[in-house]
Amino acid sequence: MTNQDLVLWQKLQQAGMVTGDMPNTEIQAQPWYLRVLQGLTGWFAAWFLLGSVFVIFKDLVREQSIALVLGLLFIAGAYFVYRLKDSDFIGQFALAMSLTGQSLCVFAWHELLTDSTAAWWLMLLMGASLAWLMPSFIHRFLSGSLAIWSLVMVCIAWPIVWLMPALVVGVMAWLWLNESKWLLDSERVRPIAYAFSLAALQMHSLTLLNPKELADVGGRYQVSYNQWLISLNESLLAAIFVAIVAMLLQRYRVSYSSKQGIIALAAALCLALISQEAAGLTVAWSLILLGFAHSNRVLLAIGTASFWLYLSRYYYSLDMTLLNKSYLLIATGLFLLLLRKIGHRYLENSDA
Repeated sequence: MTNQDLVLWQKLQQAGMVTGDMPNTEIQAQPWYLRVLQGLTGWFAAWFLLGSVFVIFKDLVREQSIALVLGLLFIAGAYFVYRLKDSDFIGQFALAMSLTGQSLCVFAWHELLTDSTAAWWLMLLMGASLAWLMPSFIHRFLSGSLAIWSLVMVCIAWPIVWLMPALVVGVMAWLWLNESKWLLDSERVRPIAYAFSLAALQMHSLTLLNPKELADVGGRYQVSYNQWLISLNESLLAAIFVAIVAMLLQRYRVSYSSKQGIIALAAALCLALISQEAAGLTVAWSLILLGFAHSNRVLLAIGTASFWLYLSRYYYSLDMTLLNKSYLLIATGLFLLLLRKIGHRYLENSDA
């Protein structure tokens, strides 16, 4: 609390806008190593407790119906433990309980249900419900990821699975572009948005697998390799990237017909078209753009890392000769340098 804060508080009191003493705004944050130790002790405590339970009921847990009931009890117990107190120990203890309960439920569903698709639907429902209800960032992120991948496994036997990356990126972009609308509920929506952001990269990697590798991912499902839908997915990702640019221009009240709007849309379109040869780059561009627009370092880091990963994958792939790849990379680099030059010249003219 500084003297400037006290002076400001006194002026507000004189204006009749506040009453009483100035609240203490100093937050005593715990050192990071203490928080790590508290989290680890929470996991150790949970392991000992759950280990004792499994030793006592080891014969009963093998029964699928009992495992399901016990798993639901663990999840319910984790929810009430989360409500006790906001601390790292309590949070990690409850997370371990909930993950154990979810594992028991997954085991029971896959053993009880002859139709594995129904089990994935139940996992989707469980993940979505826990992502919305559990008052924990990590838990909501993990539950959101579980729900997304359960949806993929539900659709994996259908051709629509090849369009899932575009669907996930579209939802991710919609969530981040509408961040101002869910700020009051950010504790619930933000981890789900991060789950979609990470899933966008993971899911797009499925389209880079060859048919044999994809069959290994699908397991007993008959997964049909559809190159036409994969190409359509890349086109939809490019369209989403251009749409993100258009929505950001609209947010900052830049007319599409203005010089700045035309340059931005033309640059986005050219960049999206160039990136069609290197699968995944449009996803990286989208993450970088959203991270920069929202001053989000996590999105920027994920987007930058994915950019280099997808670029390295493209460079070492055997679909095109190294000479043609070099030409394309040189053209992309020159285009970005030209875009930077145009942007600087436009800013100089605006300041003048």
